[in-house]
Parts: sequence; structure tokens; C-alpha cells
Amino acid sequence: MSRLYDFRDYDKYLALKLSAGVWLVIAYLMRPYIVLIASFRMGRGGSQDEKGIRQLLYPDDFSLMLGIVVTMPVLILMFAYMKRKPSAGTFIRALWRNGKNLLGSAAILNIVIVFVPIMTEVISRIHAAGWIQIGVSIVILGYLFTSQHVKDTFADFPVGSKE
Repeated sequence: MSRLYDFRDYDKYLALKLSAGVWLVIAYLMRPYIVLIASFRMGRGGSQDEKGIRQLLYPDDFSLMLGIVVTMPVLILMFAYMKRKPSAGTFIRALWRNGKNLLGSAAILNIVIVFVPIMTEVISRIHAAGWIQIGVSIVILGYLFTSQHVKDTFADFPVGSKE
């Protein structure tokens, strides 16, 4: 336990917790799943809402599916986060150590998917939402690779008997 961080920054295993900034990055990168879940109507005649936020952000099923696929590195990191305890094996430890790279690759893939509709000739230019996605992804990359807290969090793992 370092004197660099407050005691509230540590979990029950005395390992650094994910910061609020990293949770915001994860929430942003997980937005295809959030939009998909939010687009289901509950109650009588529950089906998918054809108009609304899903239609605004993902005009077709291909765009949504592409968004879900590029989120896989974040899901892998969340798996490692759930298994992050002293008894975890070397595979989980390796995934955790590469957490910054997993989030960074998801952010880069978010930039790449903006250009897929242009390459497939579905659209001819990038719309405002695409430019915003590129900008946010660049800010995320800057945060992930310049923040000392992020670096320390993914370097820290609960000490166990398998060290």
C-alpha cells in the first residue's frame, strides 16, 4: 500500500481500485451494450424500440453489431476484474496487467469503425457523431497512457500464494 493514494483507493485485498475515470472510459466503450439494453421496451407487447436512441446512434444492425464486436477487449478486462483476487491464476494476472492495453485497443477500434461505412460505401462522409466518437476516443487514449493512477492500478494485483 502506497502513501501516494488515499486508503479509500484500495479494495479489501489492498490493491488499487479502478478510478472513476477508468469507470467512465469503460461505460463509454460499453455503450453498444447499454444502447441495446436500453432499446428494449418492457411491459405489454415488449419488443425492440425501433425509434429512439438506438436508431440515432446505430442506424442499422450492422453498425450495432460492429460496435459490440469492438467492445470485446473491454469484456475481457471485465472478466479479469471479476476474477481479481489473491488466488487468481497467471492468466488472470496477465490479463489485468494488460488492462490499459485492452482499453486502449478498444478505443482505437472505436476510431476504426467510424471509417468502416465509408470503406464499404454505405456513406460518403463522416457525420458529426463520428467526429465526436473519434475525439472522445483520442481523449480516452491520452488519459489511459498518461495517467499514473491508471498505470499503477493495472500494475497492482492482490498478493496471494501464487506469486
